[in-house]
Amino acid sequence: MTARSAQAHRDTSPVGSTPDKTRRPGYAPVTNVGVGRRGMHTRDRILACAADVFLTHGFHSTSLDTIAKAANASRATVYQYFAGKEDIFRELSTSAGRDMLIHGEHLGELGPTVAGVEELHRWLADWADIYDTHAAVFAEFPGIGTATGLSVIDTGEVAEQYRLMVTERLRHAPLDGLDLHDAAAVLGRIPHMVNLYRHRAMFPLPDRSVVSWSLTVALQLMLFPDTPADILRAAAPQVVASAGTPSAVVEPTAAITRVAAVLLSPIAQDVLSVSSALFAEHGYYAVSMEEIATATELSRATLYRYFSTKDRILAELTRRAVAEIEEHAAALPQMAQSSLRDWMLRYVRFHRNYRGVIRAWLDGTVAEQMSDADIDHGIGAIQRAVAALLDTVALPVGIEPQVAVAVFLAVLGRMNEPTAAAEADSDERAAELMVNLLRRSLLRAA
Repeated sequence: MTARSAQAHRDTSPVGSTPDKTRRPGYAPVTNVGVGRRGMHTRDRILACAADVFLTHGFHSTSLDTIAKAANASRATVYQYFAGKEDIFRELSTSAGRDMLIHGEHLGELGPTVAGVEELHRWLADWADIYDTHAAVFAEFPGIGTATGLSVIDTGEVAEQYRLMVTERLRHAPLDGLDLHDAAAVLGRIPHMVNLYRHRAMFPLPDRSVVSWSLTVALQLMLFPDTPADILRAAAPQVVASAGTPSAVVEPTAAITRVAAVLLSPIAQDVLSVSSALFAEHGYYAVSMEEIATATELSRATLYRYFSTKDRILAELTRRAVAEIEEHAAALPQMAQSSLRDWMLRYVRFHRNYRGVIRAWLDGTVAEQMSDADIDHGIGAIQRAVAALLDTVALPVGIEPQVAVAVFLAVLGRMNEPTAAAEADSDERAAELMVNLLRRSLLRAA
């Protein structure tokens, strides 16, 4: 991961970030009826400035004072239009959700034809526009396809509507060897993650137009692996010449010092295990030290003897996750294709065990708190391993190697989750699906 966007507020309190100052009564009217054109202009300016601040600092490290300063307004002025930063973010989130649902409705007919590839490309290019427009919102969520988000925003309804909408659009597509719900998950999750990598410059990627075309080819082959190469050439000529360029990899920022595993007491081990599960279910910021103490059946005083703050728990979980991810990364480039499923199954189990921690890494404001662990090294290790593996295969025509790495990482990061609400969760099924998607697209020539 490259340099992060901004310094974040460090959570040193036992229970998490300090909320906004208590709002003084009488600032805002019950409704903003009749604010007039000037008032709407001020309101829109506050929203736009808040989006920039949220994107730079993250929701939890942003105060209402920061938003007011960015908008060149007083707290009193902001309160004339919004009840607090949660209200502002809720409106930004509503706008993003509305655009996503409209986007889902506009998915046209897909298939192994030039028209089908061009339609997929148009839709993915629109996806990139939407991501860039609402990046402040998308940065706070794991992505479309899951219900987990901020505690102040319920994203589950929009995510489910979007999933059902895309599923219905694909119902009559000539999918072969891929379940309908799996195909919908591909279109919902992988573009989100690739655009996240692109927007945050987490590792080298070409310009947005090349990313969109290469992503189009990769997803086209995941959905329709029998799409002829001449159709891909005809639909995406501008990226054909890029295929075969050596993949750029993220160099480690510093060699990680191997430290002997810390021998923790059973109580501390239990705290880590419970915390990891809570972070995965609710998100790092939504979990308090008090909730961790309750879940581990400890008093707060006892918990603080082992971990004085929540970020210390995350730091220790990160240290352990980085050590494991480096082991997985080291094994990947030498992995025979016949053994890829076994590697993937181990990776799925690792990722599910640490998914709350890994999601926290993607939040720059959380990552800034990780003084005791090198997150960049963990993410960089798997990125370099994927690039090394893909350098050993001939990528399909039209897929730029750096984008291929991003697509591979998106599969690792998001396709291990269940793809349908009623689907039974299984490590084995997830690993099988992930290998299938990669063999249909990036690893087909291996």
